[in-house]
Amino acid sequence: MNFLPLAEDDPRLRQACAPLSRRELRVKEQQMEIDALLDFVYGKGNKAVPGAERDRTRPGTVGLSANQVGVMKQICIVDLSIGRRGYYDLQVLVNPKIVWRSKTMVEKHEGCVNFPTTWGQTRRSATVKVEALDRSGNEIALKVTGWAAVLLQHEVDHLNGRLFIDRLIEPVRADLVEEGEFQNYRKQKSTWSMKIDVSERVIKD
Repeated sequence: MNFLPLAEDDPRLRQACAPLSRRELRVKEQQMEIDALLDFVYGKGNKAVPGAERDRTRPGTVGLSANQVGVMKQICIVDLSIGRRGYYDLQVLVNPKIVWRSKTMVEKHEGCVNFPTTWGQTRRSATVKVEALDRSGNEIALKVTGWAAVLLQHEVDHLNGRLFIDRLIEPVRADLVEEGEFQNYRKQKSTWSMKIDVSERVIKD
């Protein structure tokens, strides 16, 4: 299976994904599909691939929800070690649900593989608790803070048909980052002058 990210206007990005049963998870083809999702994330030169040559002009992929590549199932892949070089905490989460959110909020710059040229500052809960199944059908619970919490909220949103643009603080002034400009953007996020208005595509709670 070779996946490609859906275009940003693909209606499947706005659809909620279907949950999986433990029986469905045990099927060989389902496990192969999960492996293919993992390959999509770490086949792009990210830190978890030994010896991989990373293209630093492009953002690394630290998370993926299945519907981002057209698989309409409640599966997401997250690397909760985001920001820590040479280390990873890879999780396959099935049917993930956020069961608690802190009232304390945090603001972060987010992007998305389905919106390769759009970035912007979001506001999300600083800490979340998530319950899910792992790929073997075991129940797991996670409590994460900071970037890992932002990542989990981003991916769970995807599975429910929500996008990071819905969480932008200023959707009328999202950051426009053309191909090849990501390195410059990393250094100049707070003063980035190229903007794009995505407000007409936003869905609010």
